[in-house]
Amino acid sequence: MTPVFFPPLHEGLWIGGRSEPSSDAKTLEIRSPGNGSLVGSVAAGTVADVDRAVNAASEAFQSWSKLTAYERERIIRQATAHVRTRADAIGLAMAREQGKPFKQSRSEVIGSCDTLDYFAAEGVRVEGYSSPTEASDLRSWVGYQPIGVCALITPWNYPVSLLSWKLGPALATGCTVVAKPPTPTPLSPLAFCRALSEGGIPAGVINVVTGSGALLGEALVQHPKVAKVAMTGSTATGKRILTAAAQSLKKVSLELGGHCPAVVCADADLDLAARMIVYKGFRNCGQSCSSINRVYVQASVHDELVARVRKIAEAMSIGDAVAEPDADLGPMTTEDGVRTVREHIRDAVAQGATIVCGGGKPAGAKYVQGRYFSPTILTGVTAQMRVISEETFGPLVPFVRFATLGEAITAANATAYGLVAYVFTRDLTATVTASEALEAGTVCVNNGAVNTNYGPYSGWKESGYGLELSRRAVFEYLKTKHTKIKI
Repeated sequence: MTPVFFPPLHEGLWIGGRSEPSSDAKTLEIRSPGNGSLVGSVAAGTVADVDRAVNAASEAFQSWSKLTAYERERIIRQATAHVRTRADAIGLAMAREQGKPFKQSRSEVIGSCDTLDYFAAEGVRVEGYSSPTEASDLRSWVGYQPIGVCALITPWNYPVSLLSWKLGPALATGCTVVAKPPTPTPLSPLAFCRALSEGGIPAGVINVVTGSGALLGEALVQHPKVAKVAMTGSTATGKRILTAAAQSLKKVSLELGGHCPAVVCADADLDLAARMIVYKGFRNCGQSCSSINRVYVQASVHDELVARVRKIAEAMSIGDAVAEPDADLGPMTTEDGVRTVREHIRDAVAQGATIVCGGGKPAGAKYVQGRYFSPTILTGVTAQMRVISEETFGPLVPFVRFATLGEAITAANATAYGLVAYVFTRDLTATVTASEALEAGTVCVNNGAVNTNYGPYSGWKESGYGLELSRRAVFEYLKTKHTKIKI
């Protein structure tokens, strides 16, 4: 694998339709998780820069919110058409900074444009209603208006896609935004937003501040002109945001930790289950809130399923995100992530678990410099091990045997999380029983297609607050108004 070198990218803040340096001219370096080389730098925003960005968004709101939904749809579709012509460049920036292979990175950019187009179409379908009244000379009308300036705080694992989930309904409903991209991967979401502006989104409608998450996130949540905060990240961070936002009663939506279980029954299509476990357990190196983090498999098919998953996992290609654009896996994004995977493996093995495959960095000189980690399978796992109670967020899939479906459901629900659950069975009774009993906002039966624009994505328990995706998500960015008139 020959490293591919590109000139570093240097970007400022995006405020009011212009690239701006931070108020103190400081910058942050972004380095490749694949080899440590300099990818580029971004402006290190300050609290003063947050104020500038929010004021720009507040000013733009006056005109953007007054356009009809049809006018906004036309402008958004024009802008996403332009972004699609920039998908290679934005995808390359993502591959370099995040480690996701280029083919997958580029696909994420295109999919994000599709999400914006979906919500642009939903914007024209927001319907009010009138109600019967107690008197013939009274009229009761209910309508919706955009909430105002929205702060969008996004994660590094899908840096453009998870931004689009928030940006789509915000733009469609007439809101303006200040986006705070993640510190490890700010270049691709910044390029995405800039391309939307260059494609026709009016100046000030989309603003981007980069830099310290703690500093800028707090400033955005506390800013008096910010009406709503939407965030994807850890449960701990979500709780801090919700507490801070409560001081001014801002509207908040949070998509948080997953720690998702899969339940595989003895009658399941084991080839299908194995493919989906590999796909949802290891794709993006397991760095996804909807990754399969725990597999509960009926004892009679446990060994056979593990063997099939191992065969597919060991055949996965691992490589540099740019030099090997078609690779299945690139490096993990952060050193903290690698450390967590190692700690979970060490803890499990110390308590009797067995490493079936993987367990560390793949062999070979080309992997020495980067944060590469082989897909890892553990068996003999028990509920006392950290990998069962804590979200790993890495390429690690533990297997647990079960005797009855009720036992598996109880174990799957024994967590504070409730984002996604997976079930593999060909039995209708088991399908209904499990899908209704599993405590998760999304249940996928015999598939791994979790995130679809038309389906609501709602975390139960400590996995979320509010929802994203689907036509219902537009109401997270709207205020309800009842008008009662005497004539």
